[in-house]
Amino acid sequence: MSEKTRGDIFITVRSKDLTNLNTEGSSGRFVLFENIIADHSEILSIKCVSAIIPNSFLNISAHNNNNKLRFSEAGGGGEKTITIPDGSYDILELGTQISGLMGDASTGGLTYTFTYDEITNKLTITSSDHTNNTAFNFLGTDTCRRCLGFTQSEFTINSSAGISSDRTVDITDGRNSIFIRLPSCSNNKIIESSSGKYSNIVSQIPVTLSRNTFFTYEPARAFECELTQKQINFIDVNITFQDESEVVDFVRGDWEINLVVSFRKIPYSERQKHKHNLNEAILNKVNQYQQSIMEQNQRQDKLNEFFKNNILNKNIDGASDS
Repeated sequence: MSEKTRGDIFITVRSKDLTNLNTEGSSGRFVLFENIIADHSEILSIKCVSAIIPNSFLNISAHNNNNKLRFSEAGGGGEKTITIPDGSYDILELGTQISGLMGDASTGGLTYTFTYDEITNKLTITSSDHTNNTAFNFLGTDTCRRCLGFTQSEFTINSSAGISSDRTVDITDGRNSIFIRLPSCSNNKIIESSSGKYSNIVSQIPVTLSRNTFFTYEPARAFECELTQKQINFIDVNITFQDESEVVDFVRGDWEINLVVSFRKIPYSERQKHKHNLNEAILNKVNQYQQSIMEQNQRQDKLNEFFKNNILNKNIDGASDS
């Protein structure tokens, strides 16, 4: 980036100090006591230099829309839907929880065993009676299938070997990073693959496996984002997963991020562009002025011609008659 023109401004933002904080505790507004303003020869840039994030969000919850499991048994009773209690599970705890819920819901009195292979990162589900042909319906969008390592399909236990996950177990359900977004700070420097459009992301923070703890984000070299605006009056902070509409539910856990705003000289290419635009604007003004003079002269010539033909000639004719 271009050279700095003056000292940086360090801004520390705590979630508990934000206004308009949402119920999940992940989005709000920080209003500056004094506006940050760049002069005509400067641009503003911003970066997130550090953050302290509570691992208080849950990997299975109604909020995440992944707390259902549907199965049916050949013995009857139709398809059953079990609801997994909201929580932060590892794969062993999740298997134990679902096993108990399925056993309680079974009309045939079956028991189910969930076995996790750490080496292959796959899960196997067996039943106490495989002739009952227990069928799992993972077609819905609200199931825990990704956490168990299954694709969006249907699977049936029809042998003693049971069924095994056909993809890797992902206990995060694809939520392996959180994204710090600053919607109030406009930029044209970041593009998201999900949309191909410019984004308001300033940091991507990997989610650590340790739950109910705080993890610290301190990048060796924070990404500095050039802003298109010249002034910052407030900062909106929004912490989401990769899908911007999917906000992180911190369950009111407090977090803190530290931002640095810098003042930099307008890049040479931008100055040349501005200079070109200025020269073009001046040239347009000159052309407009010349065109105006030309039209004014034409009107004056027509007026002179009219005066000559209609007034001056009549006066001359009148004088001749007398």
